Amino acid sequence: MKRLLMISPFFVPMNYVGAKRTLHFCRHLPARGWAPVVVALPADIERDPALDALVPAIPLFRGYRGGPVAWAEDLARPLERKRPAAAPSAPPAPRRAQPDGLLAALSSASDRYSRYLPWSYAGTLAFALRHRIEVVYVSAGPYSGLELGLAVARTLGKPLVVDLRDPWSIEENYKSERTPRGQALVEARERAVFERSSAIILNTESALAAYQKTYAGCALPERMHAIRNAFDPALYGPPAHPGPRSADRPLRLGYYGHLRPNKDSALFFEGLARFLEVEGLGPRAVEIQSFGERTPADEAAAARFGLSDVFVAHPWVPFTECPAVLGRCDVLLDLMGPRHGLQISGKLYDYFACGRPILSVSPNLEVGRILEETGAGLRVDNDAGAIAAALSRFHAGAFDAPIAPERLAAYDAETATHRLASLLDRALD
Repeated sequence: MKRLLMISPFFVPMNYVGAKRTLHFCRHLPARGWAPVVVALPADIERDPALDALVPAIPLFRGYRGGPVAWAEDLARPLERKRPAAAPSAPPAPRRAQPDGLLAALSSASDRYSRYLPWSYAGTLAFALRHRIEVVYVSAGPYSGLELGLAVARTLGKPLVVDLRDPWSIEENYKSERTPRGQALVEARERAVFERSSAIILNTESALAAYQKTYAGCALPERMHAIRNAFDPALYGPPAHPGPRSADRPLRLGYYGHLRPNKDSALFFEGLARFLEVEGLGPRAVEIQSFGERTPADEAAAARFGLSDVFVAHPWVPFTECPAVLGRCDVLLDLMGPRHGLQISGKLYDYFACGRPILSVSPNLEVGRILEETGAGLRVDNDAGAIAAALSRFHAGAFDAPIAPERLAAYDAETATHRLASLLDRALD
């Protein structure tokens, strides 16, 4: 059995997409001849107790955050709790233009875990030596993990495989938060990681194409590959079903995850209001069930279109329970803002486990191809009229037919792990 060091700061019992991705690989890599050992954040960070049982019985080093800086922060934390919190309704302070000096550049190019790297490096190196690893793999996000993986791979003289997941240097939402020098620093660091890597993985075909274009003219595009996120059917409970449609029951729309302004919920509410108007329906003809946090901006958008009473909030549930709660919905919503053209929401794969039709509002055409291939639903542009027209089709039952399980096989965890194992094998050649 070959030994793989997986640097994945996000790992179960976190309920993050990145944590699920690495969990899937850990569960299925042994069948492909690879024994993973994992470096991750401490288990009490963003812990979801419902996922404790999913932590695999493999060697784990929870030292991605540690050292004197972490100790000092932990000592100060009780004092921070005593400080009065800002009022939830207070508007955010306007961002000030940052000076483009060295400190500002370093700050804008780093993530909140970069300051622990000297100590996580020492612990990770000892962990890797103890387990005689043969390849270093990094699941990026936070991106400081890439630099940790690069340092460990160089020290040990081992191949490096980087799973960038979402784009780093070219992602517009991240670029807008960096100073010009900070952006230049990220580009330089990214190239250094790429040049040392045997394989560079993106989680969408669109991100892969964008990176291949960015690095055209050198050998790096040949090392780039796409492995999408996936779902593992064995991790989910059985799906519920909404039951037969009737005139007395509202059309149930389900949204899993935290709504944020960049999800453009206001646009969706506008499209929903148009749908109700075109179909001659009152607001009570629909019900929006959301599972996760909502911002005041989302609440205000629903109120603006007279939809507050049908915008029903539910507590967050772990992804393993998605089929039990979302299976009762008629349509599952995937909302992505207009600046997310290279990404695919991780919830799309949770939705596959629910067996319910999906309406995706996304600028990424790749989502449309996936939904067409699987017969799982429909993608539309970020346009209120297109949303209204799509809702009319769902209301008319255009996607009520059950989704054939074999059409989802290309998006399950075993298929994704097979692709990763192939890249790991090649890295050893």
